[in-house]
Amino acid sequence: MKCKFRCIALLTTFTWLIIPLAKAQQDAIMSQYMFNQLVFNPSYAGINNVATFSLNSRNQWGSNFEGSPSSQFFSGSTSILDGKVGLGTTIIYDKLGANTNTQAQISYAYKIQQADKTFSFGLQTGIMNVRVDDTDLNLKVADDPFFQGNVESATKVNFGAGVSFMTDNYFIGVSVPRLMNSKFESGNINLVYQRHIYLSGAYIWQVSPSVKLKPMVLLKGVKGAPLSIDVNMSALIMNKFWVGAFTRNLNTIGGMLQFEFMQAYKIGYSYEVLGKSISGNGLPTHELMLSADLALFSHQSIFQRFF
Repeated sequence: MKCKFRCIALLTTFTWLIIPLAKAQQDAIMSQYMFNQLVFNPSYAGINNVATFSLNSRNQWGSNFEGSPSSQFFSGSTSILDGKVGLGTTIIYDKLGANTNTQAQISYAYKIQQADKTFSFGLQTGIMNVRVDDTDLNLKVADDPFFQGNVESATKVNFGAGVSFMTDNYFIGVSVPRLMNSKFESGNINLVYQRHIYLSGAYIWQVSPSVKLKPMVLLKGVKGAPLSIDVNMSALIMNKFWVGAFTRNLNTIGGMLQFEFMQAYKIGYSYEVLGKSISGNGLPTHELMLSADLALFSHQSIFQRFF
């Protein structure tokens, strides 16, 4: 009981310390984050005491717009030292038109465990690369001297932190994946990448012998933009199929389907559209997800996890 109150107090303190940091969303968006929170929270590394590998591929707006956003997310993590420490790595590739943002991070998490309760504090470091390739542009004036095959690139080192508290029934996490505002300046590149703050929460509810409900909320804040709110409601049916619906800021709506087999593998698909479509086409977005849990060490075991 003392551990529970101590962990919640530390989580609350961490939240209030970083809230002033979060006052336009620049991070890549992902819909199927419920089993892949390492992409924005380093304390998630090894939290389930298995080796976990996840891949998400996202294509926004389909073929309706040339140069539309596309993002790929890869994360892998494992627990070591009898589950007391988690190690992880994350790679994010985000492309919009001629602009590409690539991030590579490594994460370290220290865990305090008591019965079914786990408190985890994580740190991460890595690099961010911003690249602008003018050759990807379709110019109205083909011989514009300002856009003649220029390729500009800039790289910065950054650090992040996060905390998580998990039980068999619920999960709470707070994180700032990049603590520093990073200014990129090189040729045509002149931007400041603002720090983002994330707050996530989920609960698993057994409504019948064959159905579990999982509501989840993800809040994202950054200086200069309104708070982003993702609300997701999914159901696990017969311990095999996840079926869900979600909304982002009550403007984007979507649905999700995941198939889980052998308690260790998941394959998922999500489809979303803007609530207020442009030109009546809804701007569809497709996202695929693959994940696997492996027991690589003696202290690890495969089980059906909900967070």
